[in-house]
Amino acid sequence: MPRVLIIDDDADMVEALKIVLEKKGYSVDFAYEGEAGYNKAAAERPDLIILDVMMKTKDQGFQISYKLKGNPELSRIPIIMLTAVGKETGYRFSHADEDYLPADEFVEKPVKPAYLLKLAGELIRKSGRESGTSRI
Repeated sequence: MPRVLIIDDDADMVEALKIVLEKKGYSVDFAYEGEAGYNKAAAERPDLIILDVMMKTKDQGFQISYKLKGNPELSRIPIIMLTAVGKETGYRFSHADEDYLPADEFVEKPVKPAYLLKLAGELIRKSGRESGTSRI
């Protein structure tokens, strides 16, 4: 069973994502703050991380993502940045930004459940982390 870690300070968003993912057979854990999420990722080694950008600070998600990608033991875990940055700033991320942005995909909130599930499955398969076989 693939394991997903959600790091988001919005309890309603976490619960909504958790319901969608668990209904499709994912095991879901969560943290409401960036550093707590990083610590859970280090301890649990999930197959995928869904990470909010704006939490304790406007860029905490980026800081945590850089930290995850900078840790050789965690760097291969795919990260979906799920964010409302576009609504807040008007800026839209694209694959043209991927050289300096520390995530595998960027998705604007709100996300359609079917799209999130498709993306999660693709990223887990692509990373070879399916079924928890990739624990380091």
